[in-house]
Amino acid sequence: MRFALDSGSDIGQRAARILLGDERCEQLVVLSPTPLPRDRRVVRTKNLASVDVVVADGTTPLVSLIGRASVAGVPLVVWSDAPESDLGPSSFPVIVGANVGSALAEALVTHPSLQPDDSDFVQVAWTEPGEPLTRGTAIPFPEPVGMAWAEERSAGRFVAYRNDDWGAASAIVEDSAGRRIVGVADLVPHLEAITLVAVAFAAANASFDAGIQRASNAAEAVLTEVRNLELDLAVWRPLVTRHP
Repeated sequence: MRFALDSGSDIGQRAARILLGDERCEQLVVLSPTPLPRDRRVVRTKNLASVDVVVADGTTPLVSLIGRASVAGVPLVVWSDAPESDLGPSSFPVIVGANVGSALAEALVTHPSLQPDDSDFVQVAWTEPGEPLTRGTAIPFPEPVGMAWAEERSAGRFVAYRNDDWGAASAIVEDSAGRRIVGVADLVPHLEAITLVAVAFAAANASFDAGIQRASNAAEAVLTEVRNLELDLAVWRPLVTRHP
C-alpha cells in the first residue's frame, strides 16, 4: 500500500513512523517538510499519481486537501473533525474524524467481547486535554488513567478531561449479567497517531464508500486495523456494577 502524508504536528510525525514500521507500507509520499528517518520508501514530492490514500493530520485546510486528493481520485483521511454538510458532495471517499474520540472510541464497541444488542446499556467515552472534572459520570478507563469523571457530550457519549500526557478510550456495555468493558490508554500523540493510521489502512482496504463521511462509519474495519497495529486493548468485567 502506498500512502501520502500531509503533516505539521507531532501526531503526523508519529503517524509517519507507524506507517514506516508496518511492512504493508510500500511507499510514503511526504507532502510537507516533516523530519523522518532515512528510509528507501520515503519520497518527497507533490505528485499523488502513485498513492492509494492521502493521510492528513489536520494542519492543512480540508478544502485544499480535498482539491489535491480529487486530482488523484484516491481516499482522503483527515485526523480532524468536520461537519459533512459543510463540505459538499465528493466522488471519492473523504473520511474525517480519524481521531480517538470520533473513531477509536466508537470502534471499541465492535470488539467481539462486547457485542451489544438493542436492550443493552452502552457508554462510549474518551479523554481530551483540559482540567479534570470534579463531578459527572464515573467512567472506567485502563490504567494509568483509571476511573475519571466525565460529561455527556451526546447521547451515550462521554468526555473526561486530562491535564497530563495520557489519553484513553473505553466502550462499556451493560446487561442483566453485568458490565463488559474494552478500553485503551497510552500517550496522547501515540494514541491519536495510531488511530489516524488505522483509519488510513481501512481506507486503503476499500472500507469506505465515496462521499464525505466519518471514520466511525467503518468502525469494525478500524478496530481490525488497530489490532493489526498491535495497540494493547484491555478487556475486563468489574465485580460490582454501577448501573442497576
